[in-house]
Amino acid sequence: MIGHMDPAVAVVRAPAGHRAVAAVASIVVGYFVARLILRVTPLAPELTYGVCLAVAVYVAYRAWQARIELTPETARVHNTLATSAMPRHDLSGVRDDGRIEWHAGATRPVRLPSEALRCPWWTFGHGASSYGLNRERIRSWHRVAR
Repeated sequence: MIGHMDPAVAVVRAPAGHRAVAAVASIVVGYFVARLILRVTPLAPELTYGVCLAVAVYVAYRAWQARIELTPETARVHNTLATSAMPRHDLSGVRDDGRIEWHAGATRPVRLPSEALRCPWWTFGHGASSYGLNRERIRSWHRVAR
């Protein structure tokens, strides 16, 4: 088993630098989306910038808070755009490409990508060992459940 697994809640996150870059990139993209909207529509600039940057700040906050919470009964995956929860007994494994597989009442497994388990393309492999440790931590949590 890798590391100490607290029986209450264990949190698995991507490296802080990767989450910070994703958060800043969200704000930059929000600014450019506002500029694009202003070019193609006759909306008020103050309103357009305000709404786009508010959404961008919210998405940046979610990117910074991306994590997987491991409780004794469930795993909650908090990605930038969505949050999913799965019972521990439904989990079938963690793939090397950073996807969590579980059976949600269907015969085919559901594959959920997780930002805490997969190294982003723009890092060019930098920090891949951290993501590998995160995958092993989830696998260890799953093995202990059996």
